[in-house]
Amino acid sequence: MSETHLALTPGQLREVLTVLHAYAPRHSAKAFGSRVRLGSEVNALKSHADLDIALTGSPLALHEMFALRDAFSESDLPFRVDVLMSEDLPAYWLNAISWVDLTPKQ
Repeated sequence: MSETHLALTPGQLREVLTVLHAYAPRHSAKAFGSRVRLGSEVNALKSHADLDIALTGSPLALHEMFALRDAFSESDLPFRVDVLMSEDLPAYWLNAISWVDLTPKQ
């Protein structure tokens, strides 16, 4: 199986992790979608490609999810970040897509 990596600069990754830590500190987070790359995949990434993040854990209250999404939209990231709870993904996606773990290592 190929190793996955995330198409973000180190600064962008730091910003994503900072927002996640501030607004969803008790949740595991995984990136998926067009910014997740397999192995040495070098396909050009469209500049407007968004970052998709799925959170695992107890569901965020509506106001917490809005605050998290607002924090991403107000960040300096040059792309949109879509956040949802992993339980909201179709079941067949959970094993069919590539993931990059964004959960800080303890």
